[in-house]
Amino acid sequence: MHWEKLAMPSCSWASLEDPLDSGKLVKLCAESFDESGDPKNDFPHCLFMVGEWLMETTELMAQFIALYQESSGECRSQICHAVAYWIRHFPVHFDAHVQLCKLVERLKKLASEDSLDDTVINELDVSSVPSYAWLRNVSVRNPVARHVSLSFEQWSPEDISNSMSHIDYKVLSRVTIPEIKKYMKTGKLNQTPVLERSIAVFNSLSSWVQCMILSKNTPKERADVITKFVNVGKHLKKLHNFNTLMAVIGGVTHSNISRLNKTHNCLSQETKKELNNLTNLLSNQSNFGNYRKCLQEIGTKFKIPIMGIHLKDLIAWNGNGMNFEKTGSITLKKIFQLGHLLSYFLGVNRSGHNFAEPNMDLINTLKVSLDINYNENDIYDLSLKKEPRTLLNFQGSGKSVVFAEWASGVCQAPDTETVNKHISAMVDAVFKHYDHDRDAYISKEEFEQIAGNFPFIDSFVTIDVDRFVF
Repeated sequence: MHWEKLAMPSCSWASLEDPLDSGKLVKLCAESFDESGDPKNDFPHCLFMVGEWLMETTELMAQFIALYQESSGECRSQICHAVAYWIRHFPVHFDAHVQLCKLVERLKKLASEDSLDDTVINELDVSSVPSYAWLRNVSVRNPVARHVSLSFEQWSPEDISNSMSHIDYKVLSRVTIPEIKKYMKTGKLNQTPVLERSIAVFNSLSSWVQCMILSKNTPKERADVITKFVNVGKHLKKLHNFNTLMAVIGGVTHSNISRLNKTHNCLSQETKKELNNLTNLLSNQSNFGNYRKCLQEIGTKFKIPIMGIHLKDLIAWNGNGMNFEKTGSITLKKIFQLGHLLSYFLGVNRSGHNFAEPNMDLINTLKVSLDINYNENDIYDLSLKKEPRTLLNFQGSGKSVVFAEWASGVCQAPDTETVNKHISAMVDAVFKHYDHDRDAYISKEEFEQIAGNFPFIDSFVTIDVDRFVF
């Protein structure tokens, strides 16, 4: 929903263009609640969403306490309703934040001393805030108890898209407002490692798609892989996962792949049509007009937007001169605009996904594929090897597909501990599904199946005639 369609607060002392300091912001927020504790407009949600952008959460909470001490009667209950709303709708702000929770307890004590209604006091409870430890950890295992093939050849497009979506969801959910704001200030990705990692995963996924296509020897085999990824793209669109969709289609339409005329001649008309539709959806024409229109049609349903597009929108907005840290004030119009822009980031809106249950064995196998540092020149050389350049299809070396110019070349290698963890989890998965006699070995044929997931991987070590291990 566009910010202008949100319910604005009705206030005689604050118009859309009036600059408001932090004290006035919390006052307006408190006044936005009725006697039953329900918000009368969208301002409270917007303020708590952008609060981390404007100031520290402890500073915002301190402002509510200061207002409480200055107020009396019904206004004090409204302040408690506001903080209770904050806890209910943005619990991640309070998880493992000791100082913020202590301030909530202080407000609760004040409300109790003033004999406010028990219902109001009991709402100020941070003891039952859910844990968001998974946002701070590298990964969380939640295996599904079903047998699954770990060979790309046998993965269904639905399995691939669902697993990719789980990976992207967790990576993007870790990109928080402080991380985004720091990038706005410095413009340097190496100072925002979580954001840099999310871009690296995007680029690695796009490169992996290219490599999977180029790993096949015949045009027909390569066309079959392209068809599979187009079907993956169709399912990603159904899941409203546009960020991963951009990475996959970016890989399929990369110049390293689009130059393969013999391969594309083997594609069916239906696949060409579907690929064209997905390409048009993600086209940058009219500032990604088709994509933005699709987002509007989805409305409030769960979606994973293309982070790079909305980060560029935020950069453009941030360049318009608003600096709360310097001026100590911001207009309502700017707050609603900022809230609208930040709502596209999973790490801000905290929307729950609608994906099927994850299969961690398949996901861990994919993670290892994405941990590989793909070299752009090697991929281009492989493309030339599969279909050598001719006078009819001469093209220069293509650049890596990324979702924003500033992300070009980002292929951050994860730390050794992360790589080892992913590899260990993948090895466990392989032996769980293929070592049927539990003798700690699997056959050469099974190894070759799994090796197909890693186009540039070195040959496996032969232990004896019919036994192979990693």
